[in-house]
Amino acid sequence: MTQTRLIPLLVLLLVGCPSPTTVEPTPDGGTGQEEPTSPPTFTVHVPEHVTATFQLYRNIDVLLGDGSRFRKRLDSSGVVRFHDPAIEGPQDVSLVMVPTTGQVQVKTYLALNGPEVRLPNSLYLLGALPFTKQGTITGKVTGASNPNAVSVTAVGNGLRGITTLSEDGSFSIGIHGEAPGKVDLFAKETHATDGTVLRVGLERDIAVSAGITVSGQDVALDHPVDQLLDVTVAGSELPDSSLSASLRYILGGQVLFSTNASGTQPLSVPMVARTAPFDTFPPMLLVTSGEAVKFPGGQVQTEIPVSAGSSAQVTFLNPLSITSPAVGPLEASVSASRSGLVLRWNPDASAHLTEVEFAATSWPDSLAWTVVAPTSITSFTPFTLPADIAPVTTFSAGSYRVWATTTWQANANGYASFFTGSLSNNPYVETRTTRLLAYVELQ
Repeated sequence: MTQTRLIPLLVLLLVGCPSPTTVEPTPDGGTGQEEPTSPPTFTVHVPEHVTATFQLYRNIDVLLGDGSRFRKRLDSSGVVRFHDPAIEGPQDVSLVMVPTTGQVQVKTYLALNGPEVRLPNSLYLLGALPFTKQGTITGKVTGASNPNAVSVTAVGNGLRGITTLSEDGSFSIGIHGEAPGKVDLFAKETHATDGTVLRVGLERDIAVSAGITVSGQDVALDHPVDQLLDVTVAGSELPDSSLSASLRYILGGQVLFSTNASGTQPLSVPMVARTAPFDTFPPMLLVTSGEAVKFPGGQVQTEIPVSAGSSAQVTFLNPLSITSPAVGPLEASVSASRSGLVLRWNPDASAHLTEVEFAATSWPDSLAWTVVAPTSITSFTPFTLPADIAPVTTFSAGSYRVWATTTWQANANGYASFFTGSLSNNPYVETRTTRLLAYVELQ
């Protein structure tokens, strides 16, 4: 009798327990186990733009090395923590992102020093401002030759508005953003045919309160664009003898207006007098030589804040070259073997980092792999991705785009500075970059 009762119980136990070889499905964000209570040995914070678009991906995994020993599924928190005392020294960290449709994307950051790293956002990613009206500013613009060619812009921290003038020169501008605050009110008059900026005016630090109209804010177009900035390049061998330059006036993270010039040096770029209130922030001078698509030199570019004075000199990084695989321009791409594929490049040693993207030009069942490295590292061997996290694990035969850049930034102490989360988004920082776009046919 006792034996008869034990048999059904034994059957239930066997059905309810998985066999020793069964692996429980891994939920998003972990290994299927509770996080250990001990401090993590390596923590990775992914870029904000990845978590902001998290729903577009089927899965995102974080790998240390080739992922054969250490990898974790990312959840919407954007943070992955590894707990293993064997994780020591600099780590190569890869984000493997599998979208619901389209190309598998891998981004590998080489030689990151822990125990905690913050992967940077792509440069210049801007989100849309919330469309919540916070207040209204009204007034007049004076000094215009053609009121129909005048626009008024308000800019602030997370605030923006833009409008044109009425026939009597008055304006009413709605300020939109996520919260009340202070804005700068900027007016410009442009040439009726070619759109060049003729004269500008600025009023700073106007307080905007929710639902309140601030009236009587007149802006005088008292700064004609009648000065010149002489621009030269410090002793670099240029990809192109011709230069282009843009002088940009930036407030609230937004470009108020810009002036331009091109030709051989010295260039003369139009500007306004550095008198109040245009003496309260520096215009940014962007100078470019060459084009990314022009092989082999590509493009070099430097942006610097301009101090008071009538001249400015910029310094370029030396152009970047790709030494493996053999690459060429789109109209004359070359062939290379998939077997033993190694990416090699030759950057300017004074730069802070190199970024090389190797991406298939056609999307179905394809792979795009980006490598970020200090300039002391000049090669990378793509590894086979784990088959259980990506439907495409290696590069197939076909056409590939190679997009390579180097970057130097004045507020960075070195490569590691880009992974601390402490680099500010200061728009008035000198930045030097190189860009090269080339192609290769893998066989």
